[in-house]
Order: sequence, then structure tokens, then C-alpha cells
Amino acid sequence: MIFVTGGTGLVGSHLLVELAKKEQPIRALKRETSDIKSIERFFEAQNATEYYKYITWVNGDLSDITKLPDLLKDIETIYHTAAFVSFDKKDDDEIFETNILGTEALVNEAIDSGIKELFFVSSIAAMDDLNPVTKKIDELSAWNNNLTHSSYAISKFRAEMEVWRASQEGINVIIVNPGVIIGSINGRRASEKLFDQNSIISKYAPSGGTAFVDVRDVVNVLLELVQQKIYNQKFILIAENRSYKDVLNYVAKKNNTEIKLISNSTLKAIKIFSFISRIFGGKYLTKATYYSLTTKIKYDNSKICKTLDYSFIPIEEAINYHYSNYKKLISTK
Repeated sequence: MIFVTGGTGLVGSHLLVELAKKEQPIRALKRETSDIKSIERFFEAQNATEYYKYITWVNGDLSDITKLPDLLKDIETIYHTAAFVSFDKKDDDEIFETNILGTEALVNEAIDSGIKELFFVSSIAAMDDLNPVTKKIDELSAWNNNLTHSSYAISKFRAEMEVWRASQEGINVIIVNPGVIIGSINGRRASEKLFDQNSIISKYAPSGGTAFVDVRDVVNVLLELVQQKIYNQKFILIAENRSYKDVLNYVAKKNNTEIKLISNSTLKAIKIFSFISRIFGGKYLTKATYYSLTTKIKYDNSKICKTLDYSFIPIEEAINYHYSNYKKLISTK
């Protein structure tokens, strides 16, 4: 049996569809308050309703180690996609508890329960140093303690260390490091804010850039790696390195508008203001977030492209597809 964490998330929901199509029994972990009706509707939108029956939802929390033996009973394979994503310092405790302690507990029980396979969705945020030849970040890029990191980045790096520990105990592991994931599911996810350009702030883009990837590619590549049993390796999953302005403009032109570049000095002013606003419960633009928004970081996807002879969905095509889905989703609310 397969165990999936984060099944109500962006990657997890797409993964569940593809796993269920294989007609394999799946036990999917969710919080008691999670909305699985939206996942049922997502299966319907993907013409996969007939496969939803292969999923058994269970309530639980990875940090509750007393429940983990029952959750992993009869499980052979784990897909660990659950994560708490935030760049607000106020969320640090939940980030560390979910992403680090949750993964640590899962790995401990996986070892004790004799799990055969553990596949982990990490992030490019957990990778630092440039390859001196390509001037890009690749799978050999080390974590650099001298750099300023977000709590989220730290949590994903430390979670990876836990997964590698599982491999040392004989569990076959695969780690994938996606870029910023473009996708749609129910029109309400934070990842879908990319498609909402109704606010004033959405009309502007910072000067930096990063790597982007379609959620369909993330799932397809992971499942292909599993199918070919390419174990105990990690792979960067990105389609293109693009500036934030380029990507936002793909959405803006659908509304006959154009994104304006916000200067670094203005962003610094916002950073100062956000620190003040945090006292009153507002968001805090950290030093790490400011750095990521104003720096153009490039990542190298050549390892996965060569390993699987894989071609990623172009980012403009990804945005067109998911923007269309997003519009349909919000129109039916």
C-alpha cells in the first residue's frame, strides 16, 4: 500500500490522481480540518472520478508519534509531499514542527516499520552554491551557512538530511527539488495568487528571478524516477529560469495590462514598513525574502533532462493552462 502526505496540497492532489489511475490502494494523510471535497472535485475535473475510490483518507499529524505506527501499518511506499510554506517569521514554529520534526518522525517510524521506499518533494530553496563552471545551482551545490536563509529554506534542507538518514538505514529514497511550482487546484491556494491580479500590489514585480516548473512536470518526473527505480539520488526539477517580471507579465497580458518593475530602494522601504506593521499583526519582509526577490538565481536541470530524456513544459504554456483552470474554478464558486 502507498502512503501519501500532503494529499490536499498542490503537488499531493495531482500526485493522488496519477497514483489512483494505477489502481493501487492509497492511504492519504490529512488534517481533520482539511477540505477533501475540493479534491473530489479536482478528480472530477481531471476525468478521474472512477479512480477516487482507491484513496482512503486518514486524519493525523506527523508530529503525533503515537499514531504513526497505525498510519504506516501495511505501507511499503511513502510519498512525502506535505510541507508548511511561509516566509513570515511569525510562522517559524509551525514551519519547523511540520517540515523538520514531522519529517524526522516519519523517517523514524519508516525505519521501524520496514518501509521499502520514501520519496520526498523538497525545494530548490534547500540548495545554495553556484557551480563555478556553469554559474548555476545544480545537484552538487552545497548548503552555505554563511548565506542568509529563510526559515522555510532551512526546514527543507534539514528535512532532506532526515531523508538521507533513511537511505543509510536501507530505505530506497528519491528527493526532487522543484522550483516555484505553477499549478491550479481549487482557486484558493496561496500558489494560485499568481493568477489573481486584482490588487494594486500584483501590478508590480521585484527585480529578481528564480526557476519555475509546472506541477504536472513535478509529478510526472517523480513517478518516472520511481518507475525506473532511480534510487538514492536528488534531482532539480525546473523548466526555465525567468525573472519575476517576465512570469507575471504572462498573466498580465491576458488582462491587457503590463507589470511594472519595483525598484530595490522601494522594496527596501516596504521591508522597513513591513517590520513596523508586524508589531500590529502584519507580514514581515525578512532579509532572506528581500534577497530572493532582488537576486536572479539560476538553476541547472540538465541532470534530470539527461537521466530521463525529459522535456519540461514551457512556462508560458504552463501559465496559459493553469490560468484557464483558475478562471474556471473561481467562476464556479
